[in-house]
Amino acid sequence: MGRSIKKNFIYQSAYQIVLIVVPLVTTPYLSRVLGPDQIGVFSVTQAITNYFVMFAMLGMSSYGVRAISMCRDDRQKRSRTFCSAFAAQLITSSIALVVYLGYTAFITEGGLLICLLWGLWVLSCLFDITWLFFGVEEFKMPTIRATVTRLVGLVVILLFVKNPDDLWIYVLSISGMFLANQLLLWPFVKRYVSFVKVTGKEVLSHILPSARLLIPAIAISLYTTLDKILVGGVSGMVQAGFFEYSEKLARMPTTVITAMGTVMLPRMAAMISAGKGEESVRLLGRSIDVMLAMAMLFCFGIIGIANDFSIIFLGSDFASCAPIMAILAVSIPIISITNVLGRQYLVPHQRDNQFVISVCCGAAVNLILCIFLLPPLGALGAGISVLAAEFTVLLAQWVFVRGKLPLLKWVIKSLPYAGMGLVMMLVLFFVSNELNNIMAPSAIMLAIEVVVGLAVYGALFLGYRAFKRAKA
Repeated sequence: MGRSIKKNFIYQSAYQIVLIVVPLVTTPYLSRVLGPDQIGVFSVTQAITNYFVMFAMLGMSSYGVRAISMCRDDRQKRSRTFCSAFAAQLITSSIALVVYLGYTAFITEGGLLICLLWGLWVLSCLFDITWLFFGVEEFKMPTIRATVTRLVGLVVILLFVKNPDDLWIYVLSISGMFLANQLLLWPFVKRYVSFVKVTGKEVLSHILPSARLLIPAIAISLYTTLDKILVGGVSGMVQAGFFEYSEKLARMPTTVITAMGTVMLPRMAAMISAGKGEESVRLLGRSIDVMLAMAMLFCFGIIGIANDFSIIFLGSDFASCAPIMAILAVSIPIISITNVLGRQYLVPHQRDNQFVISVCCGAAVNLILCIFLLPPLGALGAGISVLAAEFTVLLAQWVFVRGKLPLLKWVIKSLPYAGMGLVMMLVLFFVSNELNNIMAPSAIMLAIEVVVGLAVYGALFLGYRAFKRAKA
C-alpha cells in the first residue's frame, strides 16, 4: 500500500482545517442564536451519547487500524481480518444501539427529540469502517467525503438554525453527518478486501484486544466528555456552555496536530511488523518536531488573544471563557507529546497495558480535582482538572518509554519553539493593550492580533531554521 506519509498528512490536515474553519463560522453565530443555556444542553446530551458510541466501537478505531496495517499487502489475510473484526463491531454496535434506545425511554418529553436525533450517531457505528481505509493508508477517500458532509452540515446550520428552539436542527446536522460519512464509504470496500465467511472464534478473537483499547478511550473521556456532564450537573447548564466553547476553541488546533498521529499509526505498525525499529524511532523524532513547532504556536497564540477573542468571537455573554481557554491552551503541547508517545509508539508496539495505565492515571487525577474544584470554580475548575490530567498522562508515558526513546534530546530540540511562542505571546499582550486604547473590540481588532501573532512566530521560526542550516 505504501502511500506517502506527506500526502496522507496533507489530506488529514486539510480535513482537520475544515474541522477548525466550520466551528469558526458556526460558533459565533450559534453562541448568539442559541445562548449559553441551549449550548449547555447540547454539550451534556452529546457527551452522554458519546459514551454509547465509545462502547459501540469498542476501541475498533485504533485496534482496527493496527490490525489491518499489520496484514500489509496480503489481501486474503486482510479480508479475513476485516470481516471478522467488522462482525465483532456489528455485535457491540447493535447492543449499544438497543441500550441507547432503552435509555431514551426514560427521557422526559422536552429532551426526547434531541436524544433520539443523537441516536443517529450511535446508529452510524453499525456502518463505521473508517479504520479499514486508514489501515491501508487510504486517507484521500474518507477525508473528501467527510469534508463534503461537514460543509453540508454547515449550510444546514446557517440556513435553518434561527432561534433557541432550533437546537434539534443543530443536533440533526451533526448526527446525520456522522451517519452519511459511514454510508458513503461502503461502495469502495471491495477495492481493499473481499467478503469472506469467518468463524465465531475469529470474530471473538477481536473482542478482548479491541476492548482493551476502549479502556483508554473511556479514561480520556473522563477528563473531556464526562467533565461536561459534571459541570452541567454541579454548576448548571450555563457553566456547561462556557466549558463547551472554551474546550472546543482551545482544542481546535489539536485536531491538526493529532492528524499526524492518525497518519503515523498504520505506518508505525507496519514498520514495527517488518522489524524496522531504528527507522521508526527516527520517524518519531521528525513527527514530534513538527507537532511541537505547531503546538507552541497555537498554545501561546491562544493565551495571547484569549481575552479579546472570547468577547469578540462569542459575545459578551461568554466573556468568562477567556481564562478557561488560556488554561486549556497550555495542554496543547502536552497532548502533542502524548500523541507521539501513546498513539505513535505504545499502541503500534502493542504495549496497550501501559497506554491504558497512563490515561487511567490522568482520569483519576481529573476526577479527584473535579470533586474539589467544580463546586467553587465551575467551568474554570474543570479546565484546571483537564490540564492536570493531561500532564499526568505525559508523566506516566514518559516513565514507560524512558530508555527506549531519546526523550531528553527531543525536549531540548523543542525549547526554541517555546521561546518563539513566549515572545509572540508578549507581543500579542502589548498589541492587545494598545488596540483596546484606540478602538472598540471588533473583528478587525482580532484579525490584526492574529496576523501579528502569525507574523512574529513565522519570522522567528524562519530565522531559527536559517540559523540551523547555516550552522550545519
